[in-house]
Amino acid sequence: MFIGKYNRSVIVTYLGVLSTMVGMCCIFGFATPKITAAIICLMISGICDMFDGKVARMCKNRTAEDIEYGIQIDSLTDMISFIAFPIVILYGISAYFDIALSPVVAIAVCTAFTIAGISRLAFFNLKASSEDGPVKYYSGLPVTMTAMILPLAYLLRYVLDASLFISIYLGIYALIAFLFVYNFKIKKPKKNWWYVTCTVLAIVMSIVLIWLKVK
Repeated sequence: MFIGKYNRSVIVTYLGVLSTMVGMCCIFGFATPKITAAIICLMISGICDMFDGKVARMCKNRTAEDIEYGIQIDSLTDMISFIAFPIVILYGISAYFDIALSPVVAIAVCTAFTIAGISRLAFFNLKASSEDGPVKYYSGLPVTMTAMILPLAYLLRYVLDASLFISIYLGIYALIAFLFVYNFKIKKPKKNWWYVTCTVLAIVMSIVLIWLKVK
């Protein structure tokens, strides 16, 4: 009846999209952006992205088309959750502190961040279709790492002057853009250890951010 696939193999991916949309609404839907809530939503999206492949592989009756659809929808979701959403958060932070970003610098950094991110995703979509066997190393920084790096960097707002913090935070976006496409090797972590570490870190970070917000 409907175009697309909506079975168990992609449900976690769609939950990640839901978290991203909630996070964007936390920025756009209030007179004062809810930055803490948006940052937590970014981390939740990252956790969903981490587990969606594991859940999909548990679905034993997946067809070749289901597998290819999962690859494509995961990549498209990454574009929204870990490229577009972080830019929304950046401008939300600027609005929250009522400090305007330099238009020229902000456009340059955000454009570089976006082009580097989508170029990376397109490159590895092509590479995934031609490679066999498990990947042992990442080349460059995976886009999903924004869900870990940006929340950790956001803690700087509690120890730095607002204008200095925003300048540094914008600089981190520029560095991430560079690392997206710079060809260096990162050993792929063991999945079980990585799943546990990232999940615990996201929970601890969420508690810390909420505590800092309400104290």
